[in-house]
Amino acid sequence: MLWHNIKLSFRGLLKEKLNSTINIVGLAIGMAAVLLISIYVQHELSYDKHNEKHDRIFRILTKVIQEEKEEILPNCLRLTEDNFARHIPEIAEITEVYNLNYLNIKIADKKFRGIQALCVDTNFHKVFTLKKLSSANPNKLFSTPNSAVINRSTAKKLFNTTDAVGKEFESMGKTFTIASVVEDIPLTSHYDFDVLIPFTASEYMNNMKSLEYLCYTLLKTEINTQKALDKINRLYNKKLNDRFGVYNLKVESLTQKLTDIHLKSNYETHLKPQGKINSIYIQIILAALILVIAIINFINILVVQYDSKLSEIGLQKAIGATRFSVIKRIFVLTLIMVLFAILLGIIISEILLPFFSDLMNRSLNINYFGNPILYLGIPTLAILVGVLSGLYPSFIISKYSPASIIKGNTKSNHKTNKLSQALVVFQFTISMILIASVIIVQMQIKFMKESNLGFEPDKVIAINNLSGKQAQSYESIKQELLNNPNIADVSASSHLPGGGCSGQGLKMANTSDEATKLINEYRVAPGYFELLGIQFIAGSAFDDFSKADEKSIILNDKALELLNIKDAVGKDVIFHDTIYSIKGVVKDFHYASMSEEIQPLMFSYSKRVDNILIKAKHHQYSSVLDDIKRTITQFDEGRAINYELIDDICRNRYQKEEQEESLAISSSILSILLALLGLYALTLFIIQRRTKEIGIRKVAGASILQIIRLLFSTYAKWLLIAFVISIPSVWFIMHVWLENFAYKVQIGVLPFLISGIITTLFALLTVSVQTWKAANQNPVESLRYE
Repeated sequence: MLWHNIKLSFRGLLKEKLNSTINIVGLAIGMAAVLLISIYVQHELSYDKHNEKHDRIFRILTKVIQEEKEEILPNCLRLTEDNFARHIPEIAEITEVYNLNYLNIKIADKKFRGIQALCVDTNFHKVFTLKKLSSANPNKLFSTPNSAVINRSTAKKLFNTTDAVGKEFESMGKTFTIASVVEDIPLTSHYDFDVLIPFTASEYMNNMKSLEYLCYTLLKTEINTQKALDKINRLYNKKLNDRFGVYNLKVESLTQKLTDIHLKSNYETHLKPQGKINSIYIQIILAALILVIAIINFINILVVQYDSKLSEIGLQKAIGATRFSVIKRIFVLTLIMVLFAILLGIIISEILLPFFSDLMNRSLNINYFGNPILYLGIPTLAILVGVLSGLYPSFIISKYSPASIIKGNTKSNHKTNKLSQALVVFQFTISMILIASVIIVQMQIKFMKESNLGFEPDKVIAINNLSGKQAQSYESIKQELLNNPNIADVSASSHLPGGGCSGQGLKMANTSDEATKLINEYRVAPGYFELLGIQFIAGSAFDDFSKADEKSIILNDKALELLNIKDAVGKDVIFHDTIYSIKGVVKDFHYASMSEEIQPLMFSYSKRVDNILIKAKHHQYSSVLDDIKRTITQFDEGRAINYELIDDICRNRYQKEEQEESLAISSSILSILLALLGLYALTLFIIQRRTKEIGIRKVAGASILQIIRLLFSTYAKWLLIAFVISIPSVWFIMHVWLENFAYKVQIGVLPFLISGIITTLFALLTVSVQTWKAANQNPVESLRYE
């Protein structure tokens, strides 16, 4: 009997090729979206779980409280050199990391740049899982103070072999020997590296006195975790107060689970770009909405198909078919269609996976047999969708008696039309919400990218990997560059404008206020303000060769508010326990993302040159860059230079928002496509029910356009309902989203109007095609239809 139902189902699919294809394709699109988003969500939730001891690893954080504002920093004081762990018996290991960013490496006459490096304690491998390929000492990660660890990919890149133990390279003015080669760590790690260098190789990095390090503790097994964390916080609180209490700074200790770092860190991780747990929730909601819309379409089209077969079902029941047999036949057809949809959805997801990976900025793969979420989840999803999709049509269609079907007395009792209308209203509401949301997201991103930042990053090139020789030759390099007719100005800094900054403590001298205020710092050379077009409110910029300026600072307007002073120029402050004079005050400018409020900022005079800033006279960078490289490399021919455009740094701060925008656009396109499929099904359903009416109206003289207008008037009412529902929904959702930004656009009426117009136009097109076809039919055929 089952085989008989399967054969009948396949015959029905072939008989109604168009409806069946639309139904299967629509559901397949929904399945593909769920599959892709599930892979992404699983990828994001699996961060750092490759570490065998991940459930016992915690990161120590520092919370700074200043004037009722709290800032959580992932940085810590140096703890491993202070016997911190010995005071807490529950700690198995404590290890710290310092991000060296990118190194230039020299091996014989070969030069390599952009090698990602971390400075770590020698017990790093006792906390984090590293799989050794080879090692000079199997029990240790490093064998000497000037040893290094590289991963498989870097060994291949540098030495063309993984058998690299004992080989040497030059970097940071030292010669390092490879002590161990390890496997590349998984992409789902909150840190990454090409090279690990021990703190013992650098006395400077080993003994920095401020909040510079990332600190991780490994707790012992079979302990009370919360009590251990409380002990850590108490001891670290004491160390913080000993270090910063003299400055009247309020600082506290916090701890964070290793597996929470990637998604639950509202601060910079310093090691890799982080995700957001809210984005994961958004992905799940979008996947659920797309699948729900696809299932709604599936049900609608299935109902249309079986509504046209009521007479056939009536005859089957008249000759002895039971209600259960009708239900079983519908379920068999539904499950077959769902199976085809799942298979097609897998094919679609495989085709779209590279695009989706680029969209989400992740390296994603689909491992069907090694991933229980897939090899168990896909069949479960197929059964669930099949049952849900077949449940309503099977019980509604099968409930009518043979007599009522044959007499045509089902329409008055048939609730399918109203349910289908409600489902289509739901679909178009979702489509309008997504379209309007996308428009608002685009407006906010455009606003942030095109707003006046308060300085001029355009045409500014930063050379950011100078060697010691090049840094010492800055003044000579500057003079040669200024002789170039394509270069307008040259300056230098320790921090890139638009990039990160240092955190410092500052307090007013000669006042009763003893509190030290936390303030961001840029260390800059003369000419910095002129090059970037930063405007002064009072005072002046740093001068060349001015000894007095070495003990001067320049503040932004927000810093004056923080210090509660006016007429600041000439007043003294205490910085690094030394008296400094305020030389000038500049207008506030957006040196960080526009999602953040402008923070207090100070500029100090710096003789240290980490970055050379060059203002070009035009955007034809290729020739200018050739000249710049030629000029700088002549001061150290062994050093290849690296550059960044400051404008790019400022624009690239919004990659996460752009990613959310791209995902929302893709979801909007899918939702509209699926909604139109649902509308197609409902249009077909209504036209079937009004075929005789269309014929009568044509005989009475109605034109095709009048018939189209008549039928579309029904849809216009549904679209209006969807539009009304979407307005408060969009306003609430986007109001919450915009709260993440300190500077934001106002939500006007335009996004709502555009979403309504776009949805209405697509709906009109879909309805018109079907109605035009029905209206062009011979009236005689229409009257003969029923």
